[in-house]
Amino acid sequence: MKVKSMEINGIGGIGSLKIDFNERMNFICGPNGIGKTTLLECVAHSFSASQTNILKRNVSADEGNFKATIEIDGENTESNITIADFDPNKQSSIHGLHQHSSKLLSLKVTRTFRYQPLDAVGKDVDKNTSTSYLEAISGVKVNEVKNWFVNRYLYSAHEGALTEQQLNNLELAKKSFSLLNEEFSFSKVLASSNEIMIHTPNGEIYYEYLSSGFKSCLSIIFGIIKDIELRFKEPCINADDFDGIILIDELELHLHPEWQGKIAKILVQVFPKAQFITSTHSPHILQGANPDEIIALASDNGKVFRRDLSRTKYGYQGWTVEEILVDVMGMSDTRTENYYHIMSSFESAIDNDDHEAAQIAFQELEHLLHPENHLRKLLKFQLAAVKGES
Repeated sequence: MKVKSMEINGIGGIGSLKIDFNERMNFICGPNGIGKTTLLECVAHSFSASQTNILKRNVSADEGNFKATIEIDGENTESNITIADFDPNKQSSIHGLHQHSSKLLSLKVTRTFRYQPLDAVGKDVDKNTSTSYLEAISGVKVNEVKNWFVNRYLYSAHEGALTEQQLNNLELAKKSFSLLNEEFSFSKVLASSNEIMIHTPNGEIYYEYLSSGFKSCLSIIFGIIKDIELRFKEPCINADDFDGIILIDELELHLHPEWQGKIAKILVQVFPKAQFITSTHSPHILQGANPDEIIALASDNGKVFRRDLSRTKYGYQGWTVEEILVDVMGMSDTRTENYYHIMSSFESAIDNDDHEAAQIAFQELEHLLHPENHLRKLLKFQLAAVKGES
């Protein structure tokens, strides 16, 4: 199952917008408030059947609507949903393709977790169709992960207790600890306390005491594996065979730039048949993306549209972060107002052949610029030229 396209009219801050999706990976980027999360929520709500106050019609529209075209078993199916309410206290009724909601996983921005004692290992949570379509809106529950993992680990010691697919998924989860950093690996589950222990360069620790970035990544990977298992029981499936849709809001959340550049490739490696639709503010994520994977949103006089991007052989792998911020993500510039103010003073002094004022401005720029910035040499030449003329 894949989302082929989405048409939005009068929802949130979006007046009219049509987006075609890549069948594997999609990165939605753009300024705050442009509609990235709205686009994700329109996809999620297309698979629900309940009440919602998350999506609202545009203030200038009589009603809002969105239409998703979904490919299911090789055939295109449409979900048409209308949102009439603007009042945040009123709920709108959603009647989407809820019968297919088991193949839609939505991960919200709350993905890190604190220490959670597990006094007893519980049975699996029942993930029927109604649970799945409600979670399309509310999101995958991260707090279910520990019980699921410990359950699978303990029962894996008993022959025949787990299916072949459950054993495969457990191994996939265990390997996930090392995907971001090879120096980390799964160690064991303590029988006396049900604690998950992790090998780190500094010794063994509880998995809840990994860094926020590590936990955010594990929440994504474990949350997906866990929900695939709980939703597909008869028959069970391998998590890496899941061919549904995975939504992730702010993919780079809590991640160091080095890991931001890795996370998308890791997700495709672990779940090679799934379609990912994510939002991001990270140029490091976009640096490794193909141009047809990027959905760059912009606004012109209040009208949201998809920007046309350069399409080259290697995408943006050779671009600097600044070039991606400006030319892909739509930032006007990456310099501060203070920089422009002092640079303007320097240029004005140069134009007026005022060496003293130019010298003062140059000294301030010396403090502002990176030590290796090539502008330093150019500015020195300009300053010397003014001094020579005077």
